[in-house]
Amino acid sequence: MRERYITNAMLFDVLKGGVIKKEPEPDIRHSGIKCQMERYSAGMNIAAVVSVEIPSEGLIVITVYEIT
Repeated sequence: MRERYITNAMLFDVLKGGVIKKEPEPDIRHSGIKCQMERYSAGMNIAAVVSVEIPSEGLIVITVYEIT
């Protein structure tokens, strides 16, 4: 995230208020689903790819990047 100039606060903003643009798909490596959340935060369009484990309540952030 540091190389992409994305801070933790920006990531949390995407996770709290972002929208899912692409249809969630099964994650082959894990027992959950993978989806991409997007949000405009701090002057940047940011996407976060997350894995939602089932039946767990949490999620795992796979990657975060700026959408151009």
